[in-house]
Amino acid sequence: MSDEKDEKGMGEKKDQHKPDEETKKDLDEILGQLKESEKKAAKETEKGSDDKGDFSFQPPQSEGGAENEPEGLDGILDKISETEPVEDQNAIQRIINVFFNPLKLFRYLRQKPEFMLPLVLAVLIGLGTAYLVYDIAIDDQIAKFEQNDRIPDEQKDLIIDRLEESRTGTTRILYSVVIPFFMVIILFLLISAVFLFIGNVLLGGKAKYKQVLSVYGYSYLIMGILGTIVKVPLILKQHTVKIDTSLAVLFSPTSMSTALYNFIGSFDIFTVWFLIVFGIGFAVIYRFSKLKALASVFIAWLAYVVIFKVLLGSLFAGFGA
Repeated sequence: MSDEKDEKGMGEKKDQHKPDEETKKDLDEILGQLKESEKKAAKETEKGSDDKGDFSFQPPQSEGGAENEPEGLDGILDKISETEPVEDQNAIQRIINVFFNPLKLFRYLRQKPEFMLPLVLAVLIGLGTAYLVYDIAIDDQIAKFEQNDRIPDEQKDLIIDRLEESRTGTTRILYSVVIPFFMVIILFLLISAVFLFIGNVLLGGKAKYKQVLSVYGYSYLIMGILGTIVKVPLILKQHTVKIDTSLAVLFSPTSMSTALYNFIGSFDIFTVWFLIVFGIGFAVIYRFSKLKALASVFIAWLAYVVIFKVLLGSLFAGFGA
């Protein structure tokens, strides 16, 4: 009986080591392909030197043509990354990891990209926020026009009446449901496409759109979930949407339309946290250094802030002043 138990235990141990052995075998095959490619390149170089009497290098050509050429370094790295064991993560684990262990999450997403969960959550959060703060946002707009002495009283009354009418009916549905719904989806797709262009074209990296979209989507949950949990109660309590969680809180109310205020206010604590986490994910999927990835993300965000929030924001504020 003891012999049978020992044999059974040994069999179970062998089964436990099977995944490691298979992974090691895959890596050995990949390294073997790399060595074979180097040998072929060396032989072709020597042959080219003998035939032409110079030291020019001729790319190795296989009998099957371009389709059978040895894989480059990118292909080798892709195969190695695909064989790296990653721990499966369910939906709750992925959401938790984006806050506490983003590196682990992004290594998982590099192999198994998934963006529907953060996209759905972002849409639901956007709709819920719009529903809760819509009337408060209307009150802020009315107060802004009432304090504006450059607008004639008759025109001011007309604008305020239209704002009051927008609290109900199709206008409310449009601004609290339809626009937030499509805006979140468009921003997800557009921003991910911009960073795909930055990574693949400007920086010469290699990643798939689904990978970039997944990394951006989960990184966005820092602003979407945590930012909403902090800001919405403050909006409801103070009855204004002008809630600052950045150094812009130090500015006086009269400075809220200035370019400096718009610039400083764009970097609240949740935005900076999001940019750092997204930069880490950008580094993982592209295999960039963290410094290179973080610099790329922050420079792109700075360009967005300067163009759309500082320049255009100040311009439209000047028209409405």
